[in-house]
Amino acid sequence: RFGQYIAASGFAPKGLEKPEAIVVAIQFGLELGITPMQALQNIAVINGRPTLYGDAMLALCMASLAFDHSVFAETFEGKPYEDSYCAICRVGRCGCNAPVERRFSVAQAKKAGLWGKAGPWQMFPDRMLQMRARAWALRDAFPDILRGAMAAEEAVAHDPPAVLRAV
Repeated sequence: RFGQYIAASGFAPKGLEKPEAIVVAIQFGLELGITPMQALQNIAVINGRPTLYGDAMLALCMASLAFDHSVFAETFEGKPYEDSYCAICRVGRCGCNAPVERRFSVAQAKKAGLWGKAGPWQMFPDRMLQMRARAWALRDAFPDILRGAMAAEEAVAHDPPAVLRAV
């Protein structure tokens, strides 16, 4: 019934219009420790797969006792928009000696066919580089918390066969 109420309210985001999809998104969120309304706002279904927005991934990890807040940093390096320009995300787990640092550069975005792509890659290139570096760092450092969830910002770049190959 709750899924029906959400669907009828018009509050459900695109991709979660059906009560069944709403219930599945809520269940996925509950398994990650997200409340039902947070799940509706932070889960995107892309190519039939539930994903998390990058800010939600970070929030889940930061809420964990395993997250070492003293290590976390997000920066940029290089001259803006040259191939070597990159976003850097550094995270750490309490009790682990080495932090996890991941980078995503303009050159990598070009190689993946993302750079200059219509939509967020044209409108917010810095943010998209940041989200890709963040997703990689968080997924590598906190697989137990994210349970294999891919970042929505990352998943939109994949066509369905690419997502299947990545699984």
